[in-house]
Amino acid sequence: MKCSSRNLTKIIGIAVAIFSLVYIRKGTSGKTLFISTGIKMDYPLINQENGEVTADITYKGKKYMRIQYNVLTEETKVKGSIETIKLNRLLRNKIKLDDGEYIEMVQSSARFFIENEITNPEEYYRQD
Repeated sequence: MKCSSRNLTKIIGIAVAIFSLVYIRKGTSGKTLFISTGIKMDYPLINQENGEVTADITYKGKKYMRIQYNVLTEETKVKGSIETIKLNRLLRNKIKLDDGEYIEMVQSSARFFIENEITNPEEYYRQD
């Protein structure tokens, strides 16, 4: 009797575990909440002929960084730094990306704009 009750307990335990994995996990789909940090990337110059793209990184209307990237020569010029925003202790944990990551984003976007002949990103990304 003891062996059969132990086996029955094991079988019920395994059944509950399988039920939990299969049915409960299906009902808990994940969601991601995107919250803006307030940092904006504007592209004031996209020169298709020369393959040049200029991006301004701003926070609350103040320009902190300008990145100029030439897609053809892969030359990058950077003025300023986003790290100066992080000097404010209230914003330090809010802004996760560093200068290098913003530069990579601009380079990637620049290649996309030039390859697809996009001169006005705002108009291209506008959802009507």
